[in-house]
Parts: sequence; structure tokens; C-alpha cells
Amino acid sequence: MSTRGLKTTTLLLFTLSIVFAGCAQKIVKPPFPHPGARGPYTGGYVAEQELQAFQASLRPVYFDYDQYTLSPQAQADLQYNADLLRRVPQVAIVAEGHCDERGTAEYNLALGDRRARSSVEYLTALGIDPQRFSIVSYGSELPIDPGHNEAAWSQNRRAYFRVAR
Repeated sequence: MSTRGLKTTTLLLFTLSIVFAGCAQKIVKPPFPHPGARGPYTGGYVAEQELQAFQASLRPVYFDYDQYTLSPQAQADLQYNADLLRRVPQVAIVAEGHCDERGTAEYNLALGDRRARSSVEYLTALGIDPQRFSIVSYGSELPIDPGHNEAAWSQNRRAYFRVAR
């Protein structure tokens, strides 16, 4: 191979490595999309104000200590969410699993995942397309209440539903 061909190949490989390195997916909690953002599910447009109202309407689901089974109240909240999701089929959702501060980081990540998955499984049993969901567990990393008592912990043991972007 000539020197010029080697330089061209090297430059091409370097450029491709930069492009693909920039494509790595990261799990972050993004802000709401810009106005008029294209909905990821069916390609429809949803105004930012509508997305914000929809996001604010979704109910979190709360869990008992060290549990991921759905209580009757959690099932009712998921039924409510399913009714909302049927009205806006172009919106994809991230189901976030959360835990209180008790337990190891590894255990809480696994429990948060099970909480999010049990919620999504219930929603799909109610007829919501499973392809609309992605699941992430934050374990105990994002408490909604920073307190160190049962009142705070009960708020932190939850599955939260966020509009995906």
C-alpha cells in the first residue's frame, strides 16, 4: 500500500472511531424536548406544553419495603397511567425504578429494575405496546425525599414514568 493510501486509510479509521465513540448511549435524565420535537413512537408531533401536562399527569407507583409486587393502589395508579398512554400513542416512556437508601448499591439497582419491570409488565397486560417502554434503575441514587426515616423512604420506593427523548 502506498504512503498516500496508508494516510487515507488511517484518517478514515480515525474519523470513524470519533464518530462511533460519540454514538455511545448513556443513561441520563434528559430535560424536556424542544418545542415541536418529533415523538419517537409513531412520528407524530406533540407540543412541549402537551408533553409537560402529560408528564405531570403520570402517576408514580409506590412499593413496600424490599418489595416489587404491585399493591392494589399501585395497580389503580397503573390503570390510570394506561388510560393516559392510550390517548397519546406517539409518546415513548422511560420507567425508572427507585429504592430507599437501605441496602447495598447493587441490591438497590436490582430491586429498582424489578420495580420498573413489574410496572411495565402490568401496563403491557393492560394493552400498552411494550415497545413504547425502556427501563432504567437508579437504585437509591435519586431520592425524591432526602430524609432518613420511614416517611422519606416510602416516597423513595417507587417506579416513576418519564417521557422518553
